[in-house]
Amino acid sequence: MAKILNNPRILVLVIALVLVSGLSALQILPRAEDPHIGNRMATVLTAFPGASAERVEALVTEKLEQKLREIPEIEHIDSSSSAGLSVMLIQFEDAVPYDGTKEMWAEVRDKLGESRYLLPAGAGEPQLDDKRGSAFTAILSLSWEGEGDPDLLVLGRYAEELKSRLRNIAGTDYIRLQGQPEEEILVSVDAAEAALLGLEAQQVGASVMASDAKVSAGEINNLQERLSIEVEGALDTAERIRQMPLALSGVGSAVRVGDVATVERVAKTPMSSQVIVDGEQVVVIAVRMLPDQRGDQWDQRIHAEVERFKEQLPSNISVQWLFNQERYTEVRLSGLVKNVATGFLLISLVLWVTLGWRSALIVVFSLPLIVLFAMSCMNYGGVPIHQMSVTGLIVALGIMVDNAIVMADTVARYKREGLDGRKATFAAVSHLWMPLLGSTLTTVLAFMPIVLMGGPAGEFVGSISLTVIFSLIGSYLISHLVVAGLAGRFLPRDVGDAWYQQGISLPDVSDRFKQTVRWAVLNPRRVVLLVLILPFAGFYGSSKLPSQFFPPSDRDMLNFEVYLPASASVESTKALTERISNELSDVEGIESLHWFVGGNAPSFYYNLMQRRDGAHKTAHHH
Repeated sequence: MAKILNNPRILVLVIALVLVSGLSALQILPRAEDPHIGNRMATVLTAFPGASAERVEALVTEKLEQKLREIPEIEHIDSSSSAGLSVMLIQFEDAVPYDGTKEMWAEVRDKLGESRYLLPAGAGEPQLDDKRGSAFTAILSLSWEGEGDPDLLVLGRYAEELKSRLRNIAGTDYIRLQGQPEEEILVSVDAAEAALLGLEAQQVGASVMASDAKVSAGEINNLQERLSIEVEGALDTAERIRQMPLALSGVGSAVRVGDVATVERVAKTPMSSQVIVDGEQVVVIAVRMLPDQRGDQWDQRIHAEVERFKEQLPSNISVQWLFNQERYTEVRLSGLVKNVATGFLLISLVLWVTLGWRSALIVVFSLPLIVLFAMSCMNYGGVPIHQMSVTGLIVALGIMVDNAIVMADTVARYKREGLDGRKATFAAVSHLWMPLLGSTLTTVLAFMPIVLMGGPAGEFVGSISLTVIFSLIGSYLISHLVVAGLAGRFLPRDVGDAWYQQGISLPDVSDRFKQTVRWAVLNPRRVVLLVLILPFAGFYGSSKLPSQFFPPSDRDMLNFEVYLPASASVESTKALTERISNELSDVEGIESLHWFVGGNAPSFYYNLMQRRDGAHKTAHHH
C-alpha cells in the first residue's frame, strides 16, 4: 500500500487498469431488458385421438402423474384432461438452482420415456415443452398481400425458410412457428366412378396404405449377418399416389387411383391453431436470444438477415415486425442511464458546495472509476446489463462516494495540521482502513440476503445487490489506492477562506449538532428508546401495506385472454375473436390487434406464463 501511494507511476497504472477493464467489460457484457430467470415450469402434451376426457384422465394423465411424482424436486403438477388431449403443467421447487434446471428437465424426459409403455395403444408420445420460461426477443409475421384467400401452405414454407436462416444467426436460442398449417395429401374418392369399376372407398384407402414403403419390407439372414430390406417408393408426392394401380378393368387395362379419385396437397383441416393480425390470417415466427448476448448487436444481425430475406420474397408476401424487445430495452436502459447521469451531477454539486472544489473534484473523479470497477466485476461475475443491474448502480451512487469523501476530508485535515502530502496520506490510510472496512462490510452484509435469495425472485432482483456490493468493494479499494494518493498530492495546505474553496460553513447548525451529540452521550438510555421508535414504527407500518413483489409495469402493450369451454372448436373461438375485434375497432389508440387462436401467444414479457393449450386464445395489442 505504501509503495502504491508513494509511487505516481503505480497510481497511474492502477487508474489505467480500472479504466481498461471497465470499458472493455462495458463493450462485451450481455445486454437485455430484464434478467434471465431459470425455467422451472414446463408443459407436457399427450394426444389420445378419439378418447373422451374421462378416458384421457384415467389412461394417460394419472399414469404420467404417478411417474413424474417420483422426482422429488417437482413442487406442483397441474393437469387437465379434455377430449383427445392431456395437458400437464409441471413446476419445480424454487430451491432448484438456475444452472440445474436443464438437468432436471432431462430427468423429466427420461421419466416420460419410461412411462410411454404404460400408455394405451393409440396414445401419442408425451411431448415436453420446456421452452416457455423466457420472453421472446423478436416476433415477426408473414402475411399474404395477393388477391384472394391467403395461401397458408406457401406462407408456411417461407416461414420455415426464414426460421432456418434465423437459426443460423449467432446468439439465437430458440425459434417457434405459430399459425402454420400441417400439410397433407388428400385423396377424394368419386364414389360413383369407383362403383362402376367395382371398387369402394375403403378398398382405395387400404391399397394406398399397403403401398406406402416407409417401413421395413423384411429381412435377409445368413450365417454372417442380418440385413433389413426397405422398398423404395415412399408416398411423398401427389403424382405418385395418382399413378398407384388399384385393379384391372374388364379390357385388361390398369385402374389407377387418379382414375377414381382427386389427389391434391392441401392444408390439414381443421387447423389446431390460427394467428390473426389485423383481421388477416398469418404465420408467426417468434425468436429468442441467448441470455449471454448483447441485445443491440444481436438485433442488428436479425434485422440484416430479415432484410436479405425480404429481397427474395415474391410481391404477394410481406414480413411484418409484431414485437421487437430491443426497442423497449433501449428506452428502458437509456432512461436508467439518464438517472445515473442526473445522480452524478447532483452528487457533484453537493460535494462542491460542502467540500470545496478541489476535494469535490477528486471525489467526483473516483465515481466513474468505481462504476467501471463494478462493470469489470459484473463481467467476471456473469451479471449482464439490464434494468436490475443498472438500478443497482443507481442505488449505489449515494453510498459509493462515502469512503472517498471521508478519505479526502481526512487527508485535507492532516495537511492543514502541517503534515506534508506523503505523511498526511499515510496517516489517513492508517487511521481509516479499519473503520471504513467495517462500515463497508456491514453494508455489504445488509445486501447479502437478497443475493442469497433463491428461486425466480432472487434471480430477478439479485443483480441489484450484486452491483451494489461490487460498487462498495470498488469504493473501498479506490478510496485507499487512488483518492488518498490524489488528495495527498493535489490538495493544498491552505485552501483559503472562500466557500467554493473549503465548502459552506453553517455555525448555528454545527453548534446545535454538537449539543445534540453531547446530550446523547450523557443520556444513553433515552437515546436508545428514541432510536427504537423508528424500527418499531416501520414494522407496524409495513404490516398495513399491501403485499406486491413486482410493481405494475407501464407499457404500450396489453395482453388479455378469452376462454371457451373445452369442447369449443377453433372456429368458434375465432368467431368470438371477430366479434371482440369489431368492438375494439371503435377504441381510440389501438395501433394493431393480434389474436392467437387455439394456442398460447408467444410471451413478450417476462411475467407472461404460457399455461394453456387447446381451444383458447391469447391476444396482445399495441
